[in-house]
Amino acid sequence: MALIGTIRKNGWILIVLLALALGGFILMDIVQNASNYSAGDVNTLGKVNGKEIKRSDFEMYQSLIYTNAENPYQARQQSWEYFVENALINQEAEALGLGVDREELRDLEFGDQLSPIILQRYSTPEGRPDRNYLNQVKGAIDNGQLSEMDARFKASWAEQEKEIISDRLTSKVTAMVTKGLYAPKWQAEMVFRESNERLDFRYVRIPYDKVKEEEAPVTDADYQAFLKENPRLYDQVEETRVVNYISFDVIPTSADSAVSRDAVAKLVDGLRTASNDSAFVVSNNGVYNAGYSIKSELSSVVADTVFKLPVGTVIGPYVDGSFWNIGKILDRKLVPDSVRVSHIALPNTPDNERRLDSLLNLLNTGQARFDSLAARFSQDTRSASKGGDLGWIGRTPEGNDLANLIFYRAEQGKFYRLKNQQVLQLVQVTGKKFDKNETGVHVVFLNQRIEPGKSTQQAVKDKALALVQSAKTLEAFTAAAAQQNLSMLTSSPLKAADFNVGVLNSGDDAREIVRWAFDKNTKVNSVSPEVFTFRDPAGGYFDSKYVVAALKSISPKGPATVASLKANPESDTKVKNRKKAEVITAKMLQNAGDLAAIAATWGVAVDTARGTTMAQAGSEPRIVGAAFSLAKDAVSAPVAGNSGVYIVSPLMDKPQPQLPSDLTLFRRQAASSAISSVRIGFMDALKRAAEVEDFRSRFY
Repeated sequence: MALIGTIRKNGWILIVLLALALGGFILMDIVQNASNYSAGDVNTLGKVNGKEIKRSDFEMYQSLIYTNAENPYQARQQSWEYFVENALINQEAEALGLGVDREELRDLEFGDQLSPIILQRYSTPEGRPDRNYLNQVKGAIDNGQLSEMDARFKASWAEQEKEIISDRLTSKVTAMVTKGLYAPKWQAEMVFRESNERLDFRYVRIPYDKVKEEEAPVTDADYQAFLKENPRLYDQVEETRVVNYISFDVIPTSADSAVSRDAVAKLVDGLRTASNDSAFVVSNNGVYNAGYSIKSELSSVVADTVFKLPVGTVIGPYVDGSFWNIGKILDRKLVPDSVRVSHIALPNTPDNERRLDSLLNLLNTGQARFDSLAARFSQDTRSASKGGDLGWIGRTPEGNDLANLIFYRAEQGKFYRLKNQQVLQLVQVTGKKFDKNETGVHVVFLNQRIEPGKSTQQAVKDKALALVQSAKTLEAFTAAAAQQNLSMLTSSPLKAADFNVGVLNSGDDAREIVRWAFDKNTKVNSVSPEVFTFRDPAGGYFDSKYVVAALKSISPKGPATVASLKANPESDTKVKNRKKAEVITAKMLQNAGDLAAIAATWGVAVDTARGTTMAQAGSEPRIVGAAFSLAKDAVSAPVAGNSGVYIVSPLMDKPQPQLPSDLTLFRRQAASSAISSVRIGFMDALKRAAEVEDFRSRFY
């Protein structure tokens, strides 16, 4: 009590203590953030030549432009690429004095030369610009109604305008570069020769996998030699890390299968006696399809059965793939291959509901013709001018309300009404064709996926946990994999912001492995102290696999080194293949000049390439070049290619086609190829020359 009384008399003491506590909390948070974000503040996602990419701007853009993205990590990567490229092109455009004014922007959005972004997002199913929608947006902007539109739409349209400007500036800068390209005469002549000089030659290819790695051991000197011959080819733009990993797949057991069978078997009686088949199917987590299927569109497991048994029969339970199924045969009848349809389409509004009732009454009483009403009232401008005629529509397996109506329910000449959230329709079938005379069956299905139970999942997880507990180093990890006959895989070089690892499913689960690999406490040769869980990629509520990972290598940002070459699967393979090429070459020289003997020694065939041009060199340009350098019947020395070591021998002299007097066509080809290369590689060149700092891994 005395203490409370003292505090009451000296209230300032309490205020000071609270201030110190709050200050300490804030200071702790600042210190922690300073540690986590030492290269940028908590809102800096990255920098491009010193220009910040703000996390708030980035997340706003992604949420507006990629609202319904199926893969959020892919959307995040695409958003990152956009922000980096936008920063680079704006810096270039500013230096060159380029811009996009309001009038040009409006033309790109609504004019005759629409931006590729507009064409991609606002086109009809036929691939034409959706002018009706674009005109509505333009009218809203012109009449000052955009402020009354949905706030999200306004924000997304504003972000889209930034995209359009960025795309337009990229086109302008790229055009300035490509306009400076010129194809000289010698290049036109080279294009002609590469396309018209054709050569037949024999060859023997000895694949690199004919030599085991222990037969061609590599040393650091081999990597150094490769590095000297290929300077900067494998320089590290950013740090990468490689992991080895073992995946334990969760496979349902026979007991799990029995559980699924029992679950679907319980529905058999209900489906057989259901008075409302669609309601029963939907209420039991099934999908009711009102369409009919021909035999080729059904699973081979039941295709014969549903056409033989009486209507009303329930089939199953039966296994089809990873599901136990039951089905009920509802009907069978001849289905048309195509139908001719007319319609009147109106936006779905209460006023149009009443209008459609009036139109239907006029048609049913014979007071008006369908084509005249369609021409007057239909909002589908493409068909309205034809009296609502949509032409002949071919039947497809994928059904919707309109397809199910016109192919399976509608009688020719009668009028039908359809409604969805956007559109109201009056529909008339004016013709049917039965070219194939195929019978369709209306059958509904219920299924239960065969999923691993909790005990099955736990048994597999225990195996992964046992590996984690017994293998603390990469060496022990590798030894355990060999001893237990487990398949150990190696990832490609991973970047800090990556969201996929090797053949594993991409997304949140794989992202956890990348986070662990790039953790400051993760050392080379260490094994993950936890088992990484991968959920069912199809959306099931179970674990589909468990993964244990080990950090194989770290390749720091900067010039390539022997260590980084070893860590990179591509460069490591190339160095090893060079060593194998030495072994193959030495053995080839024992039968120098004799293709048949060389082929027999290695157990391969002598093949022939005919009509080959330099332009068709493909993945082995060195081999084709060697063939063109030889006289008829001459035999080359062994040539190391990308897929093996070759010996080649021309069957004819190198052709010497007469150069045409007019090389304009070939000059254009040379210029076009150069322009295409610039357009494809221009942005990548800007990125390579830029200083790009990526802090995404600190936030995601």
